[in-house]
Amino acid sequence: MEFLNLNLEKKQKIQLKKPGQYLTFFYNLSGEIEIEILNNNISIEIFGIYFGEKNDNFSLKTTQHHLFPKSKSNLLIRGIFFDQSQFNYEGLIKIEKKAQKSVAYQKNQNLVFSPDCLIETKPYLEILANDVYCTHGSTTGQLNKNQIHYLRSRGIKINVAKKLLVEGFLNEIFNQIKSFGMEDKIKKVKSIILNNLKNAQY
Repeated sequence: MEFLNLNLEKKQKIQLKKPGQYLTFFYNLSGEIEIEILNNNISIEIFGIYFGEKNDNFSLKTTQHHLFPKSKSNLLIRGIFFDQSQFNYEGLIKIEKKAQKSVAYQKNQNLVFSPDCLIETKPYLEILANDVYCTHGSTTGQLNKNQIHYLRSRGIKINVAKKLLVEGFLNEIFNQIKSFGMEDKIKKVKSIILNNLKNAQY
């Protein structure tokens, strides 16, 4: 499996020409990312994490562009936002006519901890092939009150309970990256993210 750190690559267009597995990761990245799948039997996992506070303002546009058949792309972006931070996300899955039997997923999920946060997400599908499987979705909201209540009933302080739930929210990404054997590739960034969570005001 090939690993791509988009914060270091600094490319707007990633062209995948060699069959195989790829894993892409980025953190607090603004700009445009287009991933072109230019061969059969290519599978790419795309993970992004955002942590916004104060007046942070992130704007992101992603395109999963399938041009050849029998390929897969799976995008998962999760964000945590405080204060007056903003996140504008636009995601497109584009399947060309000849890219039959493509599989594509796109999901963006956000947690907000201030009424002053501004989150806008716009998922799109553009499918020209008729034998594909594609799903997309987006959610933005607060922590589950029932989960907070459950943890508090076990004697856990409210701020600690929120911190545990937020860590669990992000651990789905960390655990998936670990399952692909790429945990060491994001070790430094993971430490930064967890430290930010530790110091956050819930």
